Amino acid sequence: MDIAFPSALDSKRAMDVLSVDEEISGDRVVKTYSVISSGGDGGEKNVLRVNIEATEAKLLRVSVSSFYDMLKVVVKCYQEFGSDPNC
Repeated sequence: MDIAFPSALDSKRAMDVLSVDEEISGDRVVKTYSVISSGGDGGEKNVLRVNIEATEAKLLRVSVSSFYDMLKVVVKCYQEFGSDPNC
């Protein structure tokens, strides 16, 4: 999944917040996070890339759903408090 943010700092902070918790399922679900710069059509985009792999479809579904719930909290915090680089 690729999630675009307004700045590289926002992408990095989101990655730092989301990657703190380990998966409950241990080695049956693996999440990897990275921040990439995606240029195209003249516009630079700062993207949080998340790969989720699971041994079972149900675990994948639950993990993706949980990730989106946590991402929603991160985005709401950015909307509420802004993304001041001095914080």
